[in-house]
Amino acid sequence: MIVSGFVLYWLNRIELPKPVASESLQIDGGFTQRSAMDNQPLLVEQTSERIDRARVLRDIRQEMKQAQERGEEDNFERLQQLSADLRRNSTTKTVDEMSEFLGGVFGKRATEPDAKKAAEEFDVSTAQMHDITKLTDEQGVVRYVIVMIDATGVTREVDVDAENGQRLYKTMQLIKSNPLLEKVYRNILMGILDQVLKEQ
Repeated sequence: MIVSGFVLYWLNRIELPKPVASESLQIDGGFTQRSAMDNQPLLVEQTSERIDRARVLRDIRQEMKQAQERGEEDNFERLQQLSADLRRNSTTKTVDEMSEFLGGVFGKRATEPDAKKAAEEFDVSTAQMHDITKLTDEQGVVRYVIVMIDATGVTREVDVDAENGQRLYKTMQLIKSNPLLEKVYRNILMGILDQVLKEQ
């Protein structure tokens, strides 16, 4: 939960590469001085500060450590605030651009289940939460079922105890209530978490 908050915070700080266009110059007398770049594809300007993959992962681990020292309610309130900030300060376009950029830095993974791979072996080492369902039986007993997804799109359902289930369900409902936050979670955070979890 707090890692997604960190990514939202970082989303507002990072500077994406910007396209650079070249224009021809009109000189007095009608002579046009053409740039050597006129017939070449659009170039991309390098970021002023190179993305340091190791530094980002280190920052995320530090943020996770701090989250463990805070209470669950505090973490949830922070995520709510960051979600509101994302609504105010970002657009679908900026989140999509960030997703594409960070996908090149951290690698891409499946963010939706692949029905064609339903029978394939599930890779536990890349398993992350895709969704969680709250079920109530005839006796009023509540149970929570997590849909886990691996890096290739294979899914498995896992029962979780009521205490953790309630917390995860509440968090996922918040994520899904904000389309931009959900994009950040699925298209950015999950790829970064693959790298963090690989070290665990």
